[in-house]
This record gives sequence, C-alpha cells and structure tokens, in this order.
Amino acid sequence: MDDAHPISPTVVRETAADRDVSASALADALAAFQSLASDSPGVESVDDLVYEWRAAFRDDPLVERTPDAYYLAVGERVWRDFAERLDWSADVRESARAAHERAFAATLSEAALDGRCALVLCR
Repeated sequence: MDDAHPISPTVVRETAADRDVSASALADALAAFQSLASDSPGVESVDDLVYEWRAAFRDDPLVERTPDAYYLAVGERVWRDFAERLDWSADVRESARAAHERAFAATLSEAALDGRCALVLCR
C-alpha cells in the first residue's frame, strides 16, 4: 500500500505495463482518486463517504473492511463521476479501474463484486 493510495506498487507496475501507461502516471491518478474520495463535497473523510454510500445505495457497497482499506463494490456511475471530476482520459480511467480490480481480487473473490465495479480506498 502506498501512502497516497491503497494500491500496492506491484499492482501499479503490473497494471501500467498491461495498459501501456507509465507507472508514475497511474500512481498519480490513484493518488488523485484517493484525495478526491477523502475530500468529496459534504464529507470530511473516506469513513464519512463510505457511510454515506452505505446509506444511499440500494445495494450496500461495502464488501470488506481491513484496518488499512475499504473494499467496495460500486456502480459504474461512481467510476464515471470520479473520472469526470478528475478530468481523466479514457486510458487513465481504465488503467485506474484495472488497478482497483487487481487490488480487490488480490484480497477478495471477484464474485463478491456481483456485477459491480471494484473500488479500494485507504481508511
């Protein structure tokens, strides 16, 4: 786990190589995502954001919580919203999403996603 985001350096390197983006650009994108989640409008922390999502979404997005991270299964609209607010290109969005999927799968079964998108956030 990186200090700025919850995705391991190994996952960042592997995903970057698979997606033809630089590892540093991907790490920067993951850090920007974490930063936005930590400072989203109306919330003071990732804990608050996860609490809000659990109350607002029909399907509870929290799959697992560890001392360091939240493992969430969210709808496509969450990814679209974050990517739009971060002004990401399609390549960066898909690379970041792939990194979250790998990090999720390294800890939990992908079946836990139940058709939703993986999202891993630092606590």
